[in-house]
Amino acid sequence: MEKLIYKTAPVGELMDTDDKRYVKGYGSVFGNIDSDGDMLMPGAYAKTIKENGYRVKYLYQHDMSKPIGKMTELYEDQKGLGFVAEVPETRLGKDVIELMKAGVITENSVGILPIQKGYSDNIREITEVKLYEISAVTMAANDQAKITNVKSQNNQEELFKRYDNLCKLIRKGDISDELGYAIEGEIQKLKSLFIASFTLPEETTEPKEEKSDDTQILNYLIHKLK
Repeated sequence: MEKLIYKTAPVGELMDTDDKRYVKGYGSVFGNIDSDGDMLMPGAYAKTIKENGYRVKYLYQHDMSKPIGKMTELYEDQKGLGFVAEVPETRLGKDVIELMKAGVITENSVGILPIQKGYSDNIREITEVKLYEISAVTMAANDQAKITNVKSQNNQEELFKRYDNLCKLIRKGDISDELGYAIEGEIQKLKSLFIASFTLPEETTEPKEEKSDDTQILNYLIHKLK
């Protein structure tokens, strides 16, 4: 069962005009073997760019509630997945740009779902992916993904908070294609994180309050995407 994964590249170049700021760089690069034993191959992004490239946004820390910019260019070249993102002068956008200038944020990372892959000498060669977003991140994407596997109470509380926020969005209805695409990416993240870090509580005779609506939605989201 495939899950959403993250791949990393250097942050790239900052460009300022009189009234706009841009980040130009790569979301991921081809041909290098990462710590997961994966290698992204040229052409892996071609189909997703053509079909859904206009939906891809520039986020902060892979958090769909923290968009910082929109893509003005999104393309493949010999090196990897290239992009140019326009970052409006919001408070968060300004802060992220300043952190980049200070060398605190040094990497971009993509949120992708592998679609086609094969193996060669124990290396997983990924030849097609579905791209959900590109993020500015403070630490290597592979390490960040591993941290979420720790089964701590704080992590579980954060998962349920993200889940509750997602339920609220779904209940509002009137979801645009762009928001629907972002929600799909968040569902994929939550699915893998629930499986990785959720542990069932011990049996108890005490009555336990359940949110029937939320439970139904959770079951639907998990089983729909299996």
